[in-house]
Amino acid sequence: MSYDDEEEFPYTTIGTDEAKGMIEAGAHVIDVRQPEEWNRGHIPEAELVPLNGIYSFGKALKDLNLAEDEDVIFVCAMGQRSATASEIAMVGGLKKVYNLANGMNGWVARRYPIER
Repeated sequence: MSYDDEEEFPYTTIGTDEAKGMIEAGAHVIDVRQPEEWNRGHIPEAELVPLNGIYSFGKALKDLNLAEDEDVIFVCAMGQRSATASEIAMVGGLKKVYNLANGMNGWVARRYPIER
């Protein structure tokens, strides 16, 4: 039995360089880490929406009133929590969802700008 990749991961996983280009082009960035992680440094254009639970996160996402066809990039420390967030966002109706593969670790390793 084989699975189609699209079925396994309905969102798209992107690398740091691709994410930077998309952010420069106006993609929405949602950081799903905890406030103490956020305070240590985050992508300047990002918005903090901690992934504390499926329902509270889903509601917080809805409250942002993002257009369903807007590019939205989810970020955490390493790409695990943002993968979960990406799935919740797809279920919530967003269509252009991206998971930043190496999270903030990859962003910082590239020496891309961060804010504190």
